[in-house]
Amino acid sequence: MKRIPDGKTHDAINAAVLTIVLAVFYYSFREGIGPGITYLNSYTIVAFSIAYIFATLFLSPDLDISSKPYKRWGALRILWWPYKELFKHRGLSHHPVVGPLSIVANLLVIVAAVFLIIGIDYEAIPSSLMISSIAGIVLSIEVHIISDNVVSKFKGIF
Repeated sequence: MKRIPDGKTHDAINAAVLTIVLAVFYYSFREGIGPGITYLNSYTIVAFSIAYIFATLFLSPDLDISSKPYKRWGALRILWWPYKELFKHRGLSHHPVVGPLSIVANLLVIVAAVFLIIGIDYEAIPSSLMISSIAGIVLSIEVHIISDNVVSKFKGIF
């Protein structure tokens, strides 16, 4: 049986990666170096960070099982029922391309429905904030997938 990190380990790994990413952002911003420096500002960094933390807690590839992220949705976890039924655990949900795309697509459908219901015009949201938010979500999911693979291989050695 493959050994994978538990929820606490995923949260800790994701927190460590976010800390490193924010340190790199800070250094790049302060020194004025790097290709993304013209894109980075306090708003995009905050949007990225909030989305990353939200994704770590609520948007795991483990939404296809009764995981902590799935349970954290409470009564709203019904919104993830189609995802849970569609994906087999550690199958496509843990694929580095299909996994994040499927979660982001499902989330976009949910957000679009909420925006429609409450009358928010998505075009009023700056594209830089949307891109930063999606990047934060995708990185969080990728870190989860990579940590599953790395920890599984590492634990298999010992």
